[in-house]
Amino acid sequence: MNSNHRVNVVRIKELRKHPNADSLSLVDIEGYQVVVRTDEFRLGAQYIYVQPDSVVPATEPFKFLWSDREFTGEVPMKYRRITVRRFRKEYSEGLLLPLSEFTGGLVHDERFKYGWIKDGDDVAAALGIQHYEEPEPGFNIGTQGRKLTLWQRILKYFGFGPKPFGPKNGPGAYDVESLKNYPHVFVEGEPVIVTEKIHGSNARYMFDGKTFWVGSHKRWWKEQNNIWRDVTKKYPWIEAFCREWPNYTLRGEVTPTQKGYAYGFETEKQFFVFDLQRPDGAYTDKVTLFKMADIQRFVPVIYQGPYDAAKMKELAEGKSLVEGAKNMREGTVISSEYERQIRGVGRAQLKLKSLKFLEGETK
Repeated sequence: MNSNHRVNVVRIKELRKHPNADSLSLVDIEGYQVVVRTDEFRLGAQYIYVQPDSVVPATEPFKFLWSDREFTGEVPMKYRRITVRRFRKEYSEGLLLPLSEFTGGLVHDERFKYGWIKDGDDVAAALGIQHYEEPEPGFNIGTQGRKLTLWQRILKYFGFGPKPFGPKNGPGAYDVESLKNYPHVFVEGEPVIVTEKIHGSNARYMFDGKTFWVGSHKRWWKEQNNIWRDVTKKYPWIEAFCREWPNYTLRGEVTPTQKGYAYGFETEKQFFVFDLQRPDGAYTDKVTLFKMADIQRFVPVIYQGPYDAAKMKELAEGKSLVEGAKNMREGTVISSEYERQIRGVGRAQLKLKSLKFLEGETK
């Protein structure tokens, strides 16, 4: 999960004039920009900022998002997911709502009840706002796995469920934080490598000296009929590499699994390597990784050179650099040329999603 995907309480410090609309203004929140109606916002007041890729609950303060539609049951997630929109040619990233809309007993949290809300407080849990995660595709036949038998469900109810499948002390899920949440991690001029963020399904492979393990983002797969095992059959070098490097975890992206992002192949699976995790949990630096001859396909390298904040924004946009691809790029991943750790963040590696991609997710 993204540890810094927060819903923070903020104060507006400046209302910048919208270049194409007299009634609208632009508000900067860290690395994000939000378009607001000027007469509805005032400097110094407290607001709640909801980042893109958040999913809001079907509660009163958010009903305006789907007020022009009628539903017989639960409001579908697609209408509760916050992404990016454009208003008069200016991008608006997320939502900015007055704190006052959530007071008066609407939220069961003492901070709201007694007016203890402070600037910078994360109120995601209190408001029931969650981080959006791309659904993991299941088996080729359209399921997410075998259903538990009645006996297995009974055992699970009493705490005797089947042991989790996977390598003992195996590597966990892979996530990268957003550059917009940590805009000061990289310094101007620092040597970086910028790679394309592929919009597919996360994969991990490792050989522990006995078993070749096949995993997706959050689970290890025993079953044979799934996309993560399919690519190992198509590309035998994946298993061969893992056997040559025991207890190293090869991480990458399987495509095509997301609608509109075929990367040149409508049905045929592809695999792009983006990282190699060592047995001690640390990662091989990108300079070394991209020189490893036994790995036959990497994510495209878009740029290698000095860090420039303005240039990073430009590089996040554009067409995919995968040979034969006709789709846009999802964004980029920016890494320090050589591995280094940042206190409170982790690796000096952050993602920057394309605004055009996020805008398309709204439609």
